[in-house]
Amino acid sequence: MIATAHDRADIPAGFAAVLARSGEMGRLIAGFDWAATPLGPISGWPQSRMTAIAIILASSIPMATIWGADGILIYNAGYAGFSGDRHPAMLGRRLVECWPEAAAFNTQVIAEGLAGRTLAYRDQAMMLAHKGAPEQHWLDLEYTPIADETGHPAGIMATVIDSSARMRDRQERENALAAARESEARFRNVADHAPIVMWVTNVEGRCTYINRAWTIQTGQDVAEGLTFGWLKMLHPDDRQPAEQAFRDAMADLRPFQIEYRLAQVGGGYRWVMVTAIPRFDDDGGFLGMIGSAVDIDERRRAEVTLRDVNAVLERRVMEALAERKLFADIIDSTGTMVQVLGFDHRYLAINRAAAEDFERIFGTRPQIGEHKGEAMARRPEILSVMRDYWTRALAGEEFAVIQALDDAQGEKRHYELRFSPLVSAEGTPIGAYQFATDVSERLAQEEKLADMEAQLRQSQKMEAVGQLTGGIAHDFNNLLQVVVGNLEMLDRFLPEGEHPRARRAATNAMTGAKRAATLTQRLLAFSRRQPLAPQSVDTRRLVDGLSDLLTRTLGEQVHLAVDAASDLWTVEADPNQLESAILNLAVNARDAMPHGGTLSITMRNATLDGLATMAAGPAPYPTDPGDYVAIDVSDTGTGMDRATLGRVFEPFFTTKEVGKGTGLGLSMVYGFAKQSGGQVQIESKPGEGTCVTLFLPRFQGQAPAPLDAAPLTQRPTRGSETILVVEDDADVRAYSTEALRELGYDVLEAEDGASALALLDAPEARRIALLFSDVVLPGGMTGADLASAARSLHPQLKVLFTTGYARDVIVHGGRLDAGVALITKPFDFSDLAARIRAMLDA
Repeated sequence: MIATAHDRADIPAGFAAVLARSGEMGRLIAGFDWAATPLGPISGWPQSRMTAIAIILASSIPMATIWGADGILIYNAGYAGFSGDRHPAMLGRRLVECWPEAAAFNTQVIAEGLAGRTLAYRDQAMMLAHKGAPEQHWLDLEYTPIADETGHPAGIMATVIDSSARMRDRQERENALAAARESEARFRNVADHAPIVMWVTNVEGRCTYINRAWTIQTGQDVAEGLTFGWLKMLHPDDRQPAEQAFRDAMADLRPFQIEYRLAQVGGGYRWVMVTAIPRFDDDGGFLGMIGSAVDIDERRRAEVTLRDVNAVLERRVMEALAERKLFADIIDSTGTMVQVLGFDHRYLAINRAAAEDFERIFGTRPQIGEHKGEAMARRPEILSVMRDYWTRALAGEEFAVIQALDDAQGEKRHYELRFSPLVSAEGTPIGAYQFATDVSERLAQEEKLADMEAQLRQSQKMEAVGQLTGGIAHDFNNLLQVVVGNLEMLDRFLPEGEHPRARRAATNAMTGAKRAATLTQRLLAFSRRQPLAPQSVDTRRLVDGLSDLLTRTLGEQVHLAVDAASDLWTVEADPNQLESAILNLAVNARDAMPHGGTLSITMRNATLDGLATMAAGPAPYPTDPGDYVAIDVSDTGTGMDRATLGRVFEPFFTTKEVGKGTGLGLSMVYGFAKQSGGQVQIESKPGEGTCVTLFLPRFQGQAPAPLDAAPLTQRPTRGSETILVVEDDADVRAYSTEALRELGYDVLEAEDGASALALLDAPEARRIALLFSDVVLPGGMTGADLASAARSLHPQLKVLFTTGYARDVIVHGGRLDAGVALITKPFDFSDLAARIRAMLDA
């Protein structure tokens, strides 16, 4: 057990009372074996020593006494706390042994204190070990000599105050100040390397800063451009408006934007857009304006609608210095999204516009010092692409790319990314920066222009095909008329049951000739040059009439389903061509269902707003707004991909095997619909079938009552009237006249309009009952001209035209002129007989 001061009779009573009042330290001093130290037992201590010890025990400040040349240590509770785990083993030991890491310092202190010198140290730096680990400490130390009864220094009173916390606070402030200065230099470097002009003014409107881009662009030295020297570089016509706009903004403390022409170092002027904002200090006091000048000359000259994005760079890192805040605001005033990365791929700077766009795409706002990979972690597919770009830029490469990025909602935007290495003012590489501009609108305009050009090319191609078709149709159909007519005549004249091989050859030749005629008619239909005779058509009744033919055409594996609205409107269309269009669509649908399926024909009313979408291209194709009847022909077949859909209406394009189709079926449907004032819409997906919709205009007016179908005649109707045949092609004329004479008619013939008029002007012309004339005649007189002249001579004369291609003589706007009767080449014997008889009997 440790003895207390009152238990020891060898301790003077007064000193024992002091120790008793001093708590734990008093008990430790009282119970320590001082006899084993150079100081000897307490009973032999001089009064000066006990007085000094009483003083330190009464103080709350860490204090100690150091006795004799050996430096024996005695201390108070404050010093015990400062000593940490060295206490209580330090008590009564030599000072240099207790603090071996400060042995040299303490040896000197003991020597100088015992020599009678008072010592004081402020913020003395020492490495002191606590719990075995060296740690930096700063101490305020005072050493005062303690004299013995003879007046000579016998010990030293030491005061120890740990000032480490204060020193660390001061050091942190100094580090923060250094970091702020480094950050300011970085921002100044970014601003000086920006490719656009940036400037700052004071409260009086005088420029106090212009970046290096000013000299690069204008050739004027930055020093000369400061204050109001920049006005000299403006176009004379722009100086007054620019200065006025600037002063008004200064007076109203508001942002402003103006465009003017700026002189160039190589001569001439370029348009720039100046954007400026007021800047304020932390208390809201006005400091002046900051702004940038962006080159917009290309936009002005080309009258494009693209704009440079006006945003401000965000970089307000720990606004410790007003100068640093100034340069952060300069970068924020640029009209481009800016990001700056160091070689460790951590953000050195990012402006407000870039940060907001980054947050829209990645869902998080990047922080200065954050690693790029952490900021983009939510979108690894974008991170992979951007990592490659930044790696190239940090390696010193300067380049630009167009990159598509979509946000979390799937909205896709396109950006022009310009990467450049970033170097310090001394030319040392320190990272790379990126200037990003949203070019989505520009690319959309370019894509729209490309679509329009594609549509124009398609229209020109269709027009070229139409011109080609029209150019050859007349002569080709004349040739076919000779072939078809004579083959048919040969078939009629061959004795029944004789010459089977000749009859088969004639039949095969006739089949080929009719296929050639059909091909020509489809080309004319596609190019919208086939004469139409539109009338009121009951679509439901027309489709019902086709049902048997459709069922036979589709075969047993395809089920036909027909549905029509109860209030279905009538349409204005050529019924024969409408039947052909529906048959073409049905055949295409059948071929798309090789293993069977369902063909549905649905008829409904539709009101269009002027845009009916065609799958021939992504853009809407205009059609007149109004009421239409929509005929949907859909199948459950193989369907088509988008690339195939884009070409389905092209002539001769087909997905069928060679010899299985001409590629003109849908082309004919397209031409018929457009020529009829309607539209075609097609929808299809691979494996999901196809639906083709015909929009035909609603018939406006009173529809005539439907006529009962005339009974079919078993043989051509004959006659005895006189017919004048006018045809410039001798072979066609020979066939026509022979066929009519075979029917019993008296036939006169002429090769052109002049000779025909001579016959019509002759006395015997009164017996001519019908003029049968080609539309296209030589000598400058058309069939229509001839008919007009003939009727002036014989008002009751009936006229039937024939043609292989009518051009614009009796057909206008794709439709036959009112009251015109026409039979198209090549026609056969029965068609000619029926049409002639119907004209004469009407």
